[in-house]
Amino acid sequence: MGARPVWKGPYVAVSLLQDVMAMARRHPEWWMRDRFLGIKAPEVLCTNSRSSMILPDFLRCKFGVHNGRAYLPVEVTEAMIGHRLGEFSPTRVVPQHKTKEAKGGKKKINPNTGKSG
Repeated sequence: MGARPVWKGPYVAVSLLQDVMAMARRHPEWWMRDRFLGIKAPEVLCTNSRSSMILPDFLRCKFGVHNGRAYLPVEVTEAMIGHRLGEFSPTRVVPQHKTKEAKGGKKKINPNTGKSG
């Protein structure tokens, strides 16, 4: 599989762009000034579009990216620009094996002999 052609530009879902622009209209002071001062985003934009590219306009925006079960919070930083939203919302859970102490719990004692076994 090849990369996306440069002449097409980055893929971003239209609905995601509309949501970001609507947030910019609702919170103009944050959009123009406060987000560059490190102030947190006023709201979380939930999206299912994991394949959308992160644009420079999304800087400091907070997204809820769906991983198949829940929306995981992702705050966009400068290092994330150019990557996909889905890269920061893992879909698989690494299994955690129980330790031997946690498996056994209490030791069973034989009522006849009084020894643990």
